Amino acid sequence: MAPTVAAETDANRAKPFPEVTFDRVNAIFGDNLDTSDPRLKTLLLAIGMDHTSTSSPHKREQVGVPFIVHYGAHYWVNRLAAGESSIDVLVNNALLLLFAETEIPGREDAAYGLMVTAAGSGYWPADYFIAETDLQNHLVRDPVNIVPLSNEIDRSHLQEVAQKTMAAYNRCAELGFAPCRYRIGFWLSNSQPTLVDGLTVLQNAVNTTLRDTRYQGVLDAELVSATTALVEHGHLIGLTADMRQQYDQLLKSVLK
Repeated sequence: MAPTVAAETDANRAKPFPEVTFDRVNAIFGDNLDTSDPRLKTLLLAIGMDHTSTSSPHKREQVGVPFIVHYGAHYWVNRLAAGESSIDVLVNNALLLLFAETEIPGREDAAYGLMVTAAGSGYWPADYFIAETDLQNHLVRDPVNIVPLSNEIDRSHLQEVAQKTMAAYNRCAELGFAPCRYRIGFWLSNSQPTLVDGLTVLQNAVNTTLRDTRYQGVLDAELVSATTALVEHGHLIGLTADMRQQYDQLLKSVLK
């Protein structure tokens, strides 16, 4: 696993976030940070994991809710309005659009555009957000079972979206981010010709999740689905009966 995301042992040594009070956070975001949207919850996790990694190439970027609150929302908005395009300016303004309590017309599209620019500068949490947004808005009703939104998934423009989405997932998966590995694994395992490859990726994603406690409570649904697949089809990738039994015990433990 690449060091950019593998920060579980680095967390105490990494650059901290600024300390902010709950009242100041609430004044900008209200209760919106306590979102039930897995895409947004996981985006916040990705940003935190990148920031707390000692080997992230974005060490000097002040990205995240604590930095937004520390400097104030107007500070970031004014920098964007002045034409700045650093990763922290782009992503923090996207977070304001996505989470701020104030109603903002077209906020989702505007945030997406900012994240596209940030991804173009190599910011991998933006890759996750773009891929997840495209997957949900254009490709599937069910991200795990890959149920298409329409019967026209083979149309050229949807093929282009699918290729772009998979490329974005691959970029953040290569850095070790488990949610992207799950998406790729489910995608591949949904097709018989690529089932074995998909199961291998899912096994890797499960092991990554178990090694890093920061994923607890965020990836439970993915962990259940992936572990179920390994119990049922793991023999195809060489898992013995004992190994599949261990995954079955893990599954029962998670379901409790």
